[in-house]
Amino acid sequence: MKLNEKVAAGIAEEYLDRWRRVARYGELAVMEKNGDKDWENVTGEDGQEYKVLAYVLPHGDETLRMVISVNHRRRDHAAPDPLIREAVMRSDGTVNTPADLTELEDRWLLPYRGMQVVQVRVSYQLTLLLDGDAQVNIESTATLTSGSLSAPDAEPVHLTPERQEVAPALALFGATIVSSVAFNSGALRLVFDAGTHLNVKPDSQYEAWSTRGPDDLRFVCLPGGGLSVFR
Repeated sequence: MKLNEKVAAGIAEEYLDRWRRVARYGELAVMEKNGDKDWENVTGEDGQEYKVLAYVLPHGDETLRMVISVNHRRRDHAAPDPLIREAVMRSDGTVNTPADLTELEDRWLLPYRGMQVVQVRVSYQLTLLLDGDAQVNIESTATLTSGSLSAPDAEPVHLTPERQEVAPALALFGATIVSSVAFNSGALRLVFDAGTHLNVKPDSQYEAWSTRGPDDLRFVCLPGGGLSVFR
């Protein structure tokens, strides 16, 4: 049975992001040594049942590969090639994730996971330069929180680039992106390794944000909402 790749990718990204947040190198090393595998059955957005398999493989000296595999739950429906998402953890706890662009039903998973903010620029816009030959430009009001905006104890800090009121964003220097999502509505959400969330909503009149790179890839939030994607 053919796998719904968009739904499977969304499930895999969610599980990999969760695993990356809680995993410790020592625990992964034991898991790899014993050949342990964790699995769970979930229902996707399409109503189909999927099996999520998590396991660890050796990757090199003092590095381990975290693997999430998603396939149909029923063996008689299983696709010949499950959908795979991976991340690599070093012994110091650093996690790198391959930079893949994934389109889902209502969002894009941007290829910035694992990239570090190497420079923060302030002008009429706030620019985050990333070490993966990419950058994020914010021209409208943005919100910084420690944790998700929906968390009960969230205390949002508002950034206003056009007035250069962006001092809290300087704390993002050196931070690593662990999740980067552009919603079809035009909203942008970046999550950093310290648990900080950066959210930008569309502006009614202006391009609230844009991204550039790697290579020729560009995302632009349209005035009033929506996205333009250039590849």
